[in-house]
Amino acid sequence: MRKRWLWWIPIGLILIIIAGAVFYIRPVHTLDLNASEMNWKPKLREMLETRTPILHLNQDEVNQLAKQKLATAVNEGTLKLPFTLTGAKFIQQGHRIKAEINGRWGIIPFGATAVYEIDYEGGLMVLTPIEVKVKDLNIKPSNLGLKVERVSPDKELPSVIQIKDILFQDQGIEIPLTLNWLELLNIF
Repeated sequence: MRKRWLWWIPIGLILIIIAGAVFYIRPVHTLDLNASEMNWKPKLREMLETRTPILHLNQDEVNQLAKQKLATAVNEGTLKLPFTLTGAKFIQQGHRIKAEINGRWGIIPFGATAVYEIDYEGGLMVLTPIEVKVKDLNIKPSNLGLKVERVSPDKELPSVIQIKDILFQDQGIEIPLTLNWLELLNIF
């Protein structure tokens, strides 16, 4: 009778360790993939008024555009990850963007942070994964299937506008544009 009881001790310890690990990796913030649609008209109107073909995106606008792209990739199935992505928030600072993400691995929810180096080359935004952390645990980006991504930012802008360059600032992005002022007036 006493030996049966002793078998429950290791099982109980294993269950406590698993519960502790699940508690440790749980998401800290509530995040989703809902992004508000970008309203380009006020920005374009400001460019017309100032006659300056430079588009400025602040931190929140960068977050919304990145969430929009991510949600589209998840919905279309073009983003292959070994977990289900349930939410994200993006914080851009200079040539780095930090993605705070929430996900589920099977039934286990987790929160993580992925850091990418961002550049603009040949008309494409190039995002190179640098690190992934789940709390204090470092994970190689390649272990999660993260690889260098190339994204065309032109698809987000009205067709009369073309991007010359993208300049990454501390908290936002400045985009010098090539555009036809008369065609831009037709948008309004």
